[in-house]
Amino acid sequence: MPPIAVVIYSNVTKEAQSRAYRALGFVAELLRAGDDLALVFDGGGSATLAAILDPAHDLHRVWLKAAPALRGVCTYCARACEVGKTLLAAGIPMLADDRGHASLRNLLAEGRQIITF
Repeated sequence: MPPIAVVIYSNVTKEAQSRAYRALGFVAELLRAGDDLALVFDGGGSATLAAILDPAHDLHRVWLKAAPALRGVCTYCARACEVGKTLLAAGIPMLADDRGHASLRNLLAEGRQIITF
């Protein structure tokens, strides 16, 4: 199995939660299998991450299973979605290696297969 990167773009504040739920469940499955994995939140996914950090959120429990794979969140997108301060306060790593955005090229350079949700 090649190294994998899962990138979550889905915004649970504007879309059905099923897409984010499935992405987090997939990450948890890969972790259980011991796969080499990096989880990145980008675009509207930054708002999803901020939302699911709340223990009262419906997806919080599945988030906890996926959390060990977290590489970080796109700095630019977190700010654009107005959740940057929340994520920083929670200790979430901010990724800005491509002119302020999370670099997908770097994931490819690591030999990762990128899967997006």
